Amino acid sequence: MPYARTGPGNANDGGLKFDLTQYNQGYFDRLHGRAEEAGNRGMYISIMLFEGWSIDNAWSSGNPSGYRNPNPWPYHPYHVNNNVNEINGDPNGDNDGGEIHQLLIQAVTSLQEDYVEKAIDEFNDLDNIIWEISNESRYYSVSWQYHMVNHIRSYEASKPKQHLIWMNARGDWNNSALFNGPADIVSPNNSSGTDYKTNPPATTGNKIIMLDTDHLWGVGGDKVWVWKSFTRGYQPIYMDPIYPITWSTNTWNPNNPQYIGARQAMGYALSYAERMDLSGVTPQSSSSSTPSSTGYCLYNSGEQYIVYQPGTGQFTVDLPAKIYGYEWFDPETGTVEDIGTIVWGGGNYTFTPPFDGRAVLFVTDEPVAPVPVINANPISGFSPLHVDLDGSGSYDPSGGTIVSYEWDFTSDGSFDSTSAVTSNDYRSSRLRVFTARLKVTDNDGYSGSNTVDITVDVNQICDFDNDGDVDQEDFGHFQKCMSGTGEPQNDPDCLDALLDDDDDVDLADFVIFQGCMSGPNIPADPNCAD
Repeated sequence: MPYARTGPGNANDGGLKFDLTQYNQGYFDRLHGRAEEAGNRGMYISIMLFEGWSIDNAWSSGNPSGYRNPNPWPYHPYHVNNNVNEINGDPNGDNDGGEIHQLLIQAVTSLQEDYVEKAIDEFNDLDNIIWEISNESRYYSVSWQYHMVNHIRSYEASKPKQHLIWMNARGDWNNSALFNGPADIVSPNNSSGTDYKTNPPATTGNKIIMLDTDHLWGVGGDKVWVWKSFTRGYQPIYMDPIYPITWSTNTWNPNNPQYIGARQAMGYALSYAERMDLSGVTPQSSSSSTPSSTGYCLYNSGEQYIVYQPGTGQFTVDLPAKIYGYEWFDPETGTVEDIGTIVWGGGNYTFTPPFDGRAVLFVTDEPVAPVPVINANPISGFSPLHVDLDGSGSYDPSGGTIVSYEWDFTSDGSFDSTSAVTSNDYRSSRLRVFTARLKVTDNDGYSGSNTVDITVDVNQICDFDNDGDVDQEDFGHFQKCMSGTGEPQNDPDCLDALLDDDDDVDLADFVIFQGCMSGPNIPADPNCAD
């Protein structure tokens, strides 16, 4: 919990009472670490500031299976029995904390504002944060959520970074409260007259709409829903059920084809999203047949189109006069079935999928690039690791020929080989992952790139030739790699000589090497660097 448990006295769960004016720093540090790790992987996270179900005694009602917990409110920090500050979040005594998600108790609102400010102070250094006000608070919380959105904006205004803010709807909401509210991102429900489940209307761009299966179904969504949502301009997110849903017709089964299909479609749609300039695309109006007769198209006219065919057979796409590359993707099998180029004079072009059933078509005004194929052997081992690299399987899907191969063994921006088949020795003084990059160019001048990761570990530090001893031959390699204090050693052949893990090879590294010298044919001490 974010609050410190200081006592005196015990809360309803038997632990010390909370002090709502003191924070549990470990809570924020742990969350910050996870958020930072996610950012390093290119992921946004939402930090959920409040939780609608944590105050609501409806949590346990109507659940004959009993999978849900009992009423959580008696254990909430704002319950009068659980804090040393004499805060009573349930003044009407109905065993439900709904009052704290309304602007009814000034002392509570002030504490919540302080907590929000604490969170902002802790996370303002990160770029990959979205503030989520609350998960599925009841409709009575609208004014309170607006207040928190505005408080975040006001407090972040003087900070180095400002972040997107998210509101979502529970089943009792009217979605107009989301679309007319101050949040940047919204997640509507399916009970306000709009069919977000089977025929989502095209987005307008007024809000970022994270169409969430949880808020539409509870448990639901499939691969068709993912593609329809994506091509109508939404950010679809899928809640994979992780518990036995014995109270539902959708009893949990990890191998349920519906759930597998939804997961896979999320990944497939993401792969195409990453190939598009999403800032420049527009979803086709759901009431229009332009540009695609399928009605499902995300596009930037004359540049990029992603089209979903929810039925089967031919369809048209209105394309300005140009040369286009196209790609057919089978969403049922997850495979690219055909790639090619068309020269078009403008107007409706009729596309015929090369397979039956639902189809995804990707069209771009960039002619199809050649496809680099890398075979690396081995891809892991001990330093020095000799790796054979073979790019001869690369090909041009538009029928051209590969005319050049350019290898960058460590992705440092410089090319190290121009042969289709080559090799490299990877060296390291510690566990390190190198990324080898291959760029191929076809006879039309178009290029494509691909990478492979090479993992190199150390069997014995200072045994640079990996023969089991540390002797004069190893010293010769170390001597060649000496750079001097403060002079970075960037030669890939010398990365195994960075013995003290700084950027130079100097006297400090020599002292470590000297301590590891064993002599010819004398096994080196594996702990010599200690």
